[in-house]
Amino acid sequence: MDRDRAKCAKISEDSPAKNRRGAILWRGKIARSPSVMQVLEENNIPIHAVSGSSMGAYVGSLWATNHSAEQMLHLAANMQDPSTMRKLADPVIPPIRGVFYGNKVKAQLARSIGPATFEESERQLLVIAANLDTYERVVFRSGSILDAVHASCAMPGIIVPVEINGMRCTDGGVVDPVPVGALKKFTDVDYVIAVSTVPTLEDIDTHTAAEATAEEEIEVELESWWQRSLGILGSKINPGAKGNIIDNLRRALRASQIRMAHDSCLRADVVIHPISLGSRWHEYHNFENFIELGRSEALKALPEIQKLLAPIPINDDETTEKSMVGKRVA
Repeated sequence: MDRDRAKCAKISEDSPAKNRRGAILWRGKIARSPSVMQVLEENNIPIHAVSGSSMGAYVGSLWATNHSAEQMLHLAANMQDPSTMRKLADPVIPPIRGVFYGNKVKAQLARSIGPATFEESERQLLVIAANLDTYERVVFRSGSILDAVHASCAMPGIIVPVEINGMRCTDGGVVDPVPVGALKKFTDVDYVIAVSTVPTLEDIDTHTAAEATAEEEIEVELESWWQRSLGILGSKINPGAKGNIIDNLRRALRASQIRMAHDSCLRADVVIHPISLGSRWHEYHNFENFIELGRSEALKALPEIQKLLAPIPINDDETTEKSMVGKRVA
């Protein structure tokens, strides 16, 4: 951006200019995303490309397929119903490859995403997943959006890995929780807005997030849909109970995600952090608080985002050079 400003100083006000192309990426909970989208829509912030991992892939797919913020709010409201979330459980017996098959989760995703393909999306869309066999980041850019989002939302150890084109895929947040790099590599955008609910290093280093999380863990009602489904087993044999295998896996992955997200956010032009310390990965019940939090943080970032919208001046010399390409000059 400093290079852009330096270039602007050398160009007159009458120089031609092009509008900036923007991109946004999501990493977080659906309850906080609609209000962020709402602020961007209300202020006519142009977004040409969208990317996301895990639940962020679902949010991104909805916006890319032209769902409005109001429609997203309606979907988020439905997700706060515990009975709705419990219906997503389809347990694997015995739980060898995962605790749940994830077929009911895919059916739920299909109700809103439908048969849309990447090629048909209103905005360029990137969905991130992890290849369990090669450890590579998979960036889905073509084919079925539903299949890609299903793979990106397959929580490791909880949902059975999703097979696509011979690849065993799992949660995209494992390899790229805040996919700024993918947007910069695969899209032609001038600025990137990152929306991340992953705690910052500052939160962790001051123990603020750790203490808040410990307090929230005491509350049973904060459990996510898959934890509620396993709750009937009792803490001694429930793999998702606090301190047991799935809980330990989830916490270990979260620790690595915090550091990956930190590095990725440094590459974004604007970062929105609608974080509620102590909330869990897939917690949807604090609907109204999350909606307000997302809107508040988006409004704080709005002035910085609006600065990015200034057209990019085109140097007269550059324009002349481009017009001469392929022409014979005496």
